[in-house]
Amino acid sequence: MTTHNLLLVDDHPITIDAYINILSRLENATIPKHFTTAFSCQEAYNKIRDRNHSQLTLDVAFLDISLPPYEDRNIQNGIDLGILIRQYFPKCKIILLTMHSEPLLLHNAIERINPEGFILKNDINAQSLMTAYQEIVVGQKFYSTTIHKVLRQDIIKKLDFDAIDCEILALLSRGIRTKDMTEQLELSLSTIEKRKSNIKIQLLVDKGTDKDIIDEAKKIGIL
Repeated sequence: MTTHNLLLVDDHPITIDAYINILSRLENATIPKHFTTAFSCQEAYNKIRDRNHSQLTLDVAFLDISLPPYEDRNIQNGIDLGILIRQYFPKCKIILLTMHSEPLLLHNAIERINPEGFILKNDINAQSLMTAYQEIVVGQKFYSTTIHKVLRQDIIKKLDFDAIDCEILALLSRGIRTKDMTEQLELSLSTIEKRKSNIKIQLLVDKGTDKDIIDEAKKIGIL
């Protein structure tokens, strides 16, 4: 019978115990789970290497970002462990967990390992952890509410969109035509057209349709 091999890394044993308890009682779970645990970068490094040398698989890894480092191997945190897992187990799904939501940290993690899951610990509960696992194992991504919100706000800031630009995008996504936005936004049609033109330029779809705008906005996560 197929078994899902999970690696859980966190420097708080009680947290790992909670993860195991929650994931072990998933409803309608038909695939057995085998849990490997580690409480530091060094311990996780050794267990990842051992699994690779023993030609064992690793299907899902839950990695806390803030961990005691392994200085001898320059493994400083869960992101570095994620890079190691990508090297040895390229098909493994990685879920990062963190107490921090600074945009620089989030973007660094995404650029370096592009995790399938990213969860702020303050967002997590039993249901969201189960949902994250279930969605990720079938090929979807799961970013918790705060992570998604911070990334969205950071993108909007870089794009220099204000509240009205965001409202225009929201109306377009609901199928509202530009000429019908004047009453809702209390702006002239020419002003809305100018703003929409600027939105197109910033989203790199200068000559695109409304659908192109919506598709690009969804692609970068602001809709």
